[in-house]
Amino acid sequence: MADNLQQRIDAVRAKAALITERYRALEASKRQADNEILELTATIESLRRQVADRDREIERLRVSSVLVPDHRDVEETRAFIADLVREIDKCIARLSI
Repeated sequence: MADNLQQRIDAVRAKAALITERYRALEASKRQADNEILELTATIESLRRQVADRDREIERLRVSSVLVPDHRDVEETRAFIADLVREIDKCIARLSI
């Protein structure tokens, strides 16, 4: 009976050691996964900030491209101003006579 009891104790001890070993392995794996989650969360937040910055930059460029006249608009404005200056010169010349 003592042999049978000792065998059972040894079997329970071996199983407890195996469970403890597996628990430690799982614990280490969980720690590693938690660290990876933290790193990935930080990366996601950084990428979100970059996307927001890029979105603001895109919007700024859209607005500035609307405000900046193109070459055709500049030429039309210059021609219009030149016509106005000619008309003003004609008016001054008429008033001088």
